[in-house]
Amino acid sequence: MRRTSAILAGLLLAAPASAGILIEGRLEGVPLRLELAGRGEPGEWLVRATVAGEPRLLDVARGTVEPGVAEPARVAAERPGVGLVRLTPLGGGAMFAGHGGAWQLLTEDERVCGEVLAVAWMARFLEPAVRALELLEASDPRLRPRARHGCSPLGFRFWTTQGWPLLAGGRSEAVFVTERIRFDHPFLPASGPDGVVPR
Repeated sequence: MRRTSAILAGLLLAAPASAGILIEGRLEGVPLRLELAGRGEPGEWLVRATVAGEPRLLDVARGTVEPGVAEPARVAAERPGVGLVRLTPLGGGAMFAGHGGAWQLLTEDERVCGEVLAVAWMARFLEPAVRALELLEASDPRLRPRARHGCSPLGFRFWTTQGWPLLAGGRSEAVFVTERIRFDHPFLPASGPDGVVPR
């Protein structure tokens, strides 16, 4: 029995897991989990997502969501125009989900739309996650941006221009909440629709 356990442990250790990233949180109140490879790792542009318990595989380089739940390009094209959107520093910061961030004010055409607690250094590592959330917003009606406080429906990317949002939202409700984020998550690359792990 011990020998069998040792062999199984050795096989698991030999499995080609790469350094990955795990993000758990809520977008528009819907629980989600994103798993992605680190920069330069195999499968870097594949994201495994779980939205309210439903699994999805997203190829953010191709702009596809498996299983196909909608045509993201068509849905995104139907969104109304957005005015001049800015994120400006508010000053101060806070710890949230184990990370420190700086407060930003989000405005559209000088109207206050909300606040963001953002971590600037995370942005360069999490671009695939931002793209994945854009695809999910476009393909899942539960995640579509909503108009708030006289502002247009602002998609996830608007909240990310100063870094990864630990907390983003308006006066009375959160648009996005990061509940947990890890940069040491073991990631086993899954293949894309054609069976190939993209680089």
